[in-house]
Amino acid sequence: MVALAAITGRAAKPIAADCGTFPGYRTARIDESYCIGCTLCIDACPVDAILGGPKQMHVVLAHLCSGCERCIAPCPVDCIAMHPADRAWNVDDAAAARSRYRVHIERLARGERIADRGATVPSRDAAATRAATVAAALERARARRADVLPRAT
Repeated sequence: MVALAAITGRAAKPIAADCGTFPGYRTARIDESYCIGCTLCIDACPVDAILGGPKQMHVVLAHLCSGCERCIAPCPVDCIAMHPADRAWNVDDAAAARSRYRVHIERLARGERIADRGATVPSRDAAATRAATVAAALERARARRADVLPRAT
């Protein structure tokens, strides 16, 4: 708040109590037992902190994760959650995240996707097979969730 006040030339004010409290720096974690390898989280991560490939389990590199939560929404099986980080976010982390973001943007401008590295271009039959495999995996994940989570009434 002090830094923001200095930038805007206004007096620093405390955060209003009705806005809640800051939970602290958090990083994403992927529940391996639910991950179906869809690569949607990899595409969403602006700092390339998620590793994995198609049909492979993915993992978040916590030391690279900026805690932006952009990977959560695209996950079709809700296997990503935010957890408290084991350290505080600092100026060096911010500089490194900005640098990784610039590389990410440049890679996207070239039309490259991390999830496609080393992959071959699928044929129409392979694409249909992939779609069926993903649909079946989603159905299995939903069935597991239905057995684990209590049903809303």
